[in-house]
Amino acid sequence: MLVSRLLDLGDLATLGRLKHGIAATWAKSLNADKLPGEQYTGPPGDPGLFGPDSVMWYVHDDPSGVVGGVMGLILGSLHEPTMHGTNRHSVYKDDPLGRLGRTVSFVNTMCWASTPVAEKMAQTVRRMHEHVHGTMPDGRPYDASASPHLIWTGVTQAYGIIQAHLRYHPDPVSEADIDRYFAEYAVITEMLGATGVPKTAAEVEAYFTGMRPQLTFSEETAEVVDFFTGPIGNTPVARAGSRLLNKAAFDLLPPWAKRLYRLPDDPIDQGVTRRSIKVLLQMLRDSVGESHIKTEALARVRAHPRVLSQTG
Repeated sequence: MLVSRLLDLGDLATLGRLKHGIAATWAKSLNADKLPGEQYTGPPGDPGLFGPDSVMWYVHDDPSGVVGGVMGLILGSLHEPTMHGTNRHSVYKDDPLGRLGRTVSFVNTMCWASTPVAEKMAQTVRRMHEHVHGTMPDGRPYDASASPHLIWTGVTQAYGIIQAHLRYHPDPVSEADIDRYFAEYAVITEMLGATGVPKTAAEVEAYFTGMRPQLTFSEETAEVVDFFTGPIGNTPVARAGSRLLNKAAFDLLPPWAKRLYRLPDDPIDQGVTRRSIKVLLQMLRDSVGESHIKTEALARVRAHPRVLSQTG
């Protein structure tokens, strides 16, 4: 693997180019498209749905979350009705980076934005979901507004992000905070209209156990694999970095999902991937720096609310 070889060589000049290429690919992937209404600056004093002391802010303030987000998309693709609805009512096939960007835009807004902005974003997405429904060729229905669909999409994302956090964050949260994270992420899923969302690690595991008979590797799932196993970017360094990020996402899947994807069990390759992505993520922390989203959100929270003067 190119990235592993470069890191082992320790060529400082190449390392500098690698940092720049990865950071550029990172920015392009996360900003491929945005949902309308995304902003983090106001109103002043509003902590948003979670606030600075939440597990949500801590977990999402690290690039490891993107590895988990991609894993969540890959895991979610094993539910055929969900993928069928996505492919029939979006431009995912033609613009997968755009879909990834919109997913990131939604999660960022719900996590970091003020309460009214998050509420409006949830309403926007709910209206979008109203148009995504129908019947599959085999007669099975799909409906993006239905609670089972919303739960599957939300839980797979939350599970992917927290698993990436636990494996790759330099100071991961405690077991109790894992439950807090699932409970906080459930707020987002509930705002989209879901009920009965799993809110602890144990509930999530039980949920997956119940869902596994419904999961399969389908033709539409294979299209997701084709995208996430291919390189992204216009330079060799950027393409190598993106392939490593995606490879780490597949490696993060739970064992039962890896079996459905027919992924080989290669401990040596897994070791190389995990060691390389740890180095790459640290490079991202060093080269990208603090997120402007977090900076704006903190400034908003710490600002004094405007008070209208009253006379007379």
